[in-house]
Amino acid sequence: KRMKARAPPPPNQPSAPSRIHSEHKSPAETAVISDQNLVSMKENMINRSVDFTVILPSGVEQKCTVQGSKAVMDVLIDLCSQYHLNPSQHSLELKSPGTQVLSYKANTLIGALDVETVLLKEKVPEEKAKRPLPRVPEKSVRLVVNYLKTQKAVVRVSPEVPLHNIIPAICEKCEVSQEHIVLLRDGITGEELELTKSLEELGIKELYAWDRKKEPNLKASVNNDAIEREKTRLLGLLDSDRRSSKGFSTAPNSPSVNSRSNSLGPSLSLGNISGMTANPEVKKRRAPPPPVVTPVLP
Repeated sequence: KRMKARAPPPPNQPSAPSRIHSEHKSPAETAVISDQNLVSMKENMINRSVDFTVILPSGVEQKCTVQGSKAVMDVLIDLCSQYHLNPSQHSLELKSPGTQVLSYKANTLIGALDVETVLLKEKVPEEKAKRPLPRVPEKSVRLVVNYLKTQKAVVRVSPEVPLHNIIPAICEKCEVSQEHIVLLRDGITGEELELTKSLEELGIKELYAWDRKKEPNLKASVNNDAIEREKTRLLGLLDSDRRSSKGFSTAPNSPSVNSRSNSLGPSLSLGNISGMTANPEVKKRRAPPPPVVTPVLP
């Protein structure tokens, strides 16, 4: 028997080896094809015109078309130039059709992004760390506080605040309780100061702090102080008068001055002092006439 010849392969069908070769391409060849497709896709995106909506800082919407080969930074400059805005004070926010915010760099090409909306936003200036303003020193004066008759203290206080505001400082310095303190103009008249007025309004830089607990009787304290001051003042006047009178030595160790002072001192009573004149210009008494010498009769 004769063997039948093999049927030829159907037309337009590759032979088995070629079919096997096409189905099993090497990974390198596949990678080259995919890279070529990616490059061509990018070129297409970059070369195309990109249409999007621009929302200006004022909220106005404008349609815009740019070349996809432009960098995002160049798009910002062009938009700011078109709408008379400062590029350094504005930025772009790019959104995709799904309103998703797209991340980009300044040199990213606008065509490589799927942009639908561009928000032209004004930059919020970062608050610089403000330097604290220089502290203006408060105006203050030295207030002399007299207390307990013979004690003095100096307190630096504001002359423009009411007196009741500086009472704590006075009490702390003089160790006086705020419950027992009374501020007087001086220790002689006993005039109480208005605590709602300031030192400037009262025109004083010195006052007397009366402690009602330690000095319960103000009048007696004031009278004693007045008598002591008057006595000291009058004795000073008398002493200066004696030193300037004729016939007396101005030397401190002069026996005549000492003897006169000793003889005059005890004779000065409180009544005499209070009755004497307070005029500082005491007239000098005339020297007594020389004694008349009577002739002795034989």
